[in-house]
Amino acid sequence: MSRRLYYLFVSFFLTAVTSNSQNNHLLVGQIPPDISFISYSTANRIALTNRDFRGTVYLLDFWATWCSPCIASIPHMDSLIALFRGRNVKFISITYEPKHLVEKFLIRHPMNSEIGLDKDFKMFQRYNAWAIPNIVMINAEGKVAGRIHPNKLSVEIIKELIEGKIPEVERTPEDLYDPKKAEEYFRTLMNEEQNHNE
Repeated sequence: MSRRLYYLFVSFFLTAVTSNSQNNHLLVGQIPPDISFISYSTANRIALTNRDFRGTVYLLDFWATWCSPCIASIPHMDSLIALFRGRNVKFISITYEPKHLVEKFLIRHPMNSEIGLDKDFKMFQRYNAWAIPNIVMINAEGKVAGRIHPNKLSVEIIKELIEGKIPEVERTPEDLYDPKKAEEYFRTLMNEEQNHNE
């Protein structure tokens, strides 16, 4: 996606009504919604519930192939993944886009995180994750620990999450966009991308 189209996207949704976005509002300290996605690498469905959250840090990175800031954050995220390899820290990059678009993207922009395909938008809906890039942090106590921009995620913050803490961070906004309009727009972009690649 071009830079111009990205900024049109931002400008469009900055004017959207945001009252409906309270429906799936995540509270810091709450038990996270269930995690469910198709693994890009294995094509298996991965399903996690609150019984699976304790003892492991989950960093859910919501992104898309057209999102310039998402692309810019990949090297930083890859460096963190390397530092915490072998620890109970799961980096999961979740996109709503189909596998063939992701596959083409990864040729140019390899990613070391686990990639989850959210074909039905259920994860974006459950986590109200329309303002991408957007990482939802789940600490080792199995609680939502807030949202953060990928470039602001640090080693120190991840260590606090491992200790079960809720770090003080500059949180990304949750109520910036109207969810229904955001989903409609994401679907439009996906259809345009698929038509372009046919």
